[in-house]
Amino acid sequence: MFYNYYQYDDYNFDSCVAKGVCSTDPTISSLQEVIIMYMKQLAFYTLRLKKQGVTNKVIRDNILNTISGLVSNTDYSQEQFKTIIMTIYDNLRQSKILYERICKNNNLSSNKLEAQLKINKNFDLNNAIKQGEKEFIRKNKLLDSKHRHIFEIMFLIIKNVSINLIQLKSYGIEHDDAYYAMLQVLSAMNYKKTSTESLKRLLKNFIQINYKLIKQLHHKENEFYGNPEPTEVSFSTRSGKAILVSGSNLTELEDVLKATKGLNIDVYTHGSMIMGHTHPKLKVYNQLKGQFGLGVENCLLDFATFPGAILMTKNSLQNIEYLYRGRLFTTDITVPKGVTQIKNKDFRPLIKSANDAKGFAKGQIRESLKIGYNEKVIENRVNEVITKILSRDIKHIIIVGILNHTSLQKKYFSRLLKTLPANMHAITLSTYTPSTNTFQINSSYDFMLMYKILEDMNKKIENKTFDISIFLTKCDKYAISNMLNLKELGVKNIFLSHCSPISINPVIVDAMKDIYNIKSITMPKEDLDTILKSA
Repeated sequence: MFYNYYQYDDYNFDSCVAKGVCSTDPTISSLQEVIIMYMKQLAFYTLRLKKQGVTNKVIRDNILNTISGLVSNTDYSQEQFKTIIMTIYDNLRQSKILYERICKNNNLSSNKLEAQLKINKNFDLNNAIKQGEKEFIRKNKLLDSKHRHIFEIMFLIIKNVSINLIQLKSYGIEHDDAYYAMLQVLSAMNYKKTSTESLKRLLKNFIQINYKLIKQLHHKENEFYGNPEPTEVSFSTRSGKAILVSGSNLTELEDVLKATKGLNIDVYTHGSMIMGHTHPKLKVYNQLKGQFGLGVENCLLDFATFPGAILMTKNSLQNIEYLYRGRLFTTDITVPKGVTQIKNKDFRPLIKSANDAKGFAKGQIRESLKIGYNEKVIENRVNEVITKILSRDIKHIIIVGILNHTSLQKKYFSRLLKTLPANMHAITLSTYTPSTNTFQINSSYDFMLMYKILEDMNKKIENKTFDISIFLTKCDKYAISNMLNLKELGVKNIFLSHCSPISINPVIVDAMKDIYNIKSITMPKEDLDTILKSA
């Protein structure tokens, strides 16, 4: 039995497992292929216009919103896809005409891309679907598996960068350098003959840019809402009307809290939004009661059993089901059928839905979770570990994170940590096993803490005399970016627990194993042996 195999862990309420269907509808997949085709060409012409001093804010917003929308929403109607395709095509057509005109007026030679799909005012969506199918087949014929895998990873990082740029914009920050770097990566996907090594070098630079965005976003969140503090987060519920806020956009959580202030409505968080409870400026809202459910992997059950209104913050729409359609709201620009769009911070429809819903009749008492940390305590303990490394007492570092909540994960890490050899030290961001060579921090979803620990070690130990292995227990749309960031920070072995297809496409997981030697969590003894053999 493998510890990461989903049939034996607690992800029984993943919508893929519950429905027995984990693939994207072929029609939707074909339409997405058409959008990606045009996005790559639009990136090509946008970069060439930039060299001529021409920029377009509307096109920039369309590119970011379209790419970030493809991360989480596969439930657009065909008409919505048609609108998206026509918008991007119109942007592409305008950009191409303007670029050719500038080249002609300035006697410059122009580079062109041959359009794979012609669109006119009588645009036929069925033809677009067929064209998307042909493009998919054409790509598979032209590219070997490694090329396809790199393109899959590149596009996923592009999506993450788009989301980070949109979130930074909510704090008043626009990053032109990162935006155009994203377009360069997107445009590189137009060229099928580029070597895999060239693509990996381009991706390496892009990963570093994304890492800077992540750090800046974290800094801005702390600047706006205060540095995270150790906090006891309740998983209990109480009787009354309620709103659930899911995703990771703290500014939208604050908007909901402002809108519900003074009303008799409790607000609960879901998934990564749990970190909102650790920020001092969000703690002041009395209606922020706690965390509900187990996260993205179990959202089918979580949302179906929540008796109130649910807000999915920007770029976090993951699962739209008839069980809770009508109670689901989003701030996204394009909205699936059965979901209500929130515009201009007008949360009255969300509040009305919460009041109309039955709410919690009695509430339930559940075990709370302490998250957050004291930076000084962690700094002192990490310095102790560094001292032992320098004296050669520690040869291997294991970091376990982030939050693990399945019963088998707990059993796995309990056994793993109890069997560590004397020259191996564990820093665990979740599981607690009393041991002289284990340091435990309840950081929950905070990847930045893991980054900070690694940066401190790299800074203070000039000649690296130790190996780092990391066990990741949380899969979401940022997991691939985080793994690549960790590789850049010098992590030797990364072990990944089972990722539901709703969180990460299995093709991407296979690509990470193939290109970056990411490993699957198996059995404690076997994984420890792998670490020791790789030293």
